[in-house]
Amino acid sequence: MPTYVYECKDCGEFEQQQSISEPALKRCPQCGGSVSQVITGGAGFIIKGRGASADHCERDTPCCGRETRCDKPPCGK
Repeated sequence: MPTYVYECKDCGEFEQQQSISEPALKRCPQCGGSVSQVITGGAGFIIKGRGASADHCERDTPCCGRETRCDKPPCGK
């Protein structure tokens, strides 16, 4: 569920999780004053774990003895 940023003239900025299909908030949940939605750049995405490198050997020199890295799965050493 996306998190939207709103600004209340009295309370300042706050975040609100809501479905994309829900209308934007018009009132502050704290004081009941009017709010405006703040346009932000977004967070993009974060790759957790080893990502794409998990399929390749992570050593500077592969265990097969070659001078350059290869595209073969890691040997486990």
